[in-house]
Amino acid sequence: MFKWSWLSVVLIWASLAQEAQGSQEGEGEPASLTVATDVWPPFRILRADGRFEGLDVDILAALARHLDIPIKVERFPWGRALQRMQTGQVDLMIGLAKTPERTAFIDYLQPAYYQCRPAFYAESLLAAQIRRYGDLAHHEVGYVLKSSYFSPFDEDKSLNKHGVPTEEQLLGMVSRGHLPLMIGTDCQVDYALSLANPAGLIKTRYRPDKPVTLYLGMSKHSKAQPLKERIQAALAELVASGELAQLASHYKPGE
Repeated sequence: MFKWSWLSVVLIWASLAQEAQGSQEGEGEPASLTVATDVWPPFRILRADGRFEGLDVDILAALARHLDIPIKVERFPWGRALQRMQTGQVDLMIGLAKTPERTAFIDYLQPAYYQCRPAFYAESLLAAQIRRYGDLAHHEVGYVLKSSYFSPFDEDKSLNKHGVPTEEQLLGMVSRGHLPLMIGTDCQVDYALSLANPAGLIKTRYRPDKPVTLYLGMSKHSKAQPLKERIQAALAELVASGELAQLASHYKPGE
């Protein structure tokens, strides 16, 4: 008959305990969070050393303090960032507009934290001629790929639309005359033009009366899903306390 030794019992117990601990760690809360994003001043401003600053970065830093969990920001083109959210390679994106397609793989954390408006920009002569949505049909319109602005523009296949990867590239093309007209969100474009506007770009007379509401989103495939309720609670506290509004005041043109 096989005889158990005290050493055998201790080794088996230790092995089982280690497996249980590993299982708990795999199913529990992660040690850090990863956010995928791209340059979008004043929300995400790229510094000379390659790091980000701006309103969204300040919000993420405040959330990291509330949660006591490190949050790492990684830069990707917007479309690639969304792809990584689809696969769960990253945990979060910030500055997200809500669309039916994205809700298939993104949980939009409540509450929304900011609101902008879509706007079209051009040099003054053309800007005065764009008085209604139908006037867009006569011009090539630049936009950022994978971005959501408003309906019917997003779905309109009759318009001559030219997509580019980033807002920075789009604004540069319109400023240099490579594109006559562009759409953007006023929060971002107004801030950029307040810093430099050599072409004298202004909003068109036609201004869509439809807000772009911004959210923090979590990948439905993220390993950080156990943290979702805690992140939502921390975000709600930032909004309710006025801390988020105070952070935003530092990035408004002229303030």
